[in-house]
Amino acid sequence: MALTARQYMRAWSPRADVYETEDHVVVQLDIPGVKIEDVDVQCEKGMLSVKGERKFTEDEKRQYYRVENVYGPFERYFEIPRTLNVEKIEAKYNAGVLTLTFPKTEEAKPKKIAIQAS
Repeated sequence: MALTARQYMRAWSPRADVYETEDHVVVQLDIPGVKIEDVDVQCEKGMLSVKGERKFTEDEKRQYYRVENVYGPFERYFEIPRTLNVEKIEAKYNAGVLTLTFPKTEEAKPKKIAIQAS
């Protein structure tokens, strides 16, 4: 029994990694097969939203029996602390991975405390 496009189109949620370095917080989303023009990234009121769609291109010459990749719209939301500078977010897309890098504000960076001998 062949599948129709409607049978494999559904909302999905890309996997994400969020990590911190001394100067940045980084959010990485796995969105292989998604064209960058089909991705919308916004930061507003302390929330980061990443929305998009992985589109399926039907080919009349193909008859699919199994489709394990997920196609359709996606949305992810992340709370952004006030200690990050949202005015200087850097966004890169490479090899199916969207990387959003948030620089920390100066007050959020670790500070070395000098110890004086007595």
